[in-house]
Amino acid sequence: MNKIQLHDTFSVSEQIKIDDIKQLADEGVKTLICNRPDGEEPNQITCAEIKAAADANGINFVHIPVPGRVIPQDALEEFLKVIDGSDDKIHAYCKTGTRSSIFWGLSHARGKSVDQVLEKAASLGINLTPVADQIEKVCNDC
Repeated sequence: MNKIQLHDTFSVSEQIKIDDIKQLADEGVKTLICNRPDGEEPNQITCAEIKAAADANGINFVHIPVPGRVIPQDALEEFLKVIDGSDDKIHAYCKTGTRSSIFWGLSHARGKSVDQVLEKAASLGINLTPVADQIEKVCNDC
């Protein structure tokens, strides 16, 4: 698993494997967010399999599937409900980590400028420029 730590309590990665869940639990992760729809590609590990392993390791599993880079408002609101006010470690994943990073960027946008969000993401090795318009909308709505 190629994990990127975006904040003290929030990390993202590409599709995880069952074996990665024990590692995440050992690192103190309490919530696991999947941003992939089931069946996105052949032989993909199902959410039910990941949830069973998460449950067995004391990790809360949340499924917020998004099929592309544009994050619908209802999915963003669901994501914000999970992360807002939580001091627990949270790990989100998708196929490559991009969608989960976009969710983080949108949540980070509240009360900031688009440039601040893009610069912060870039400092972490994440290019959110392709979704700058969506980030700007979130920045302006706050």
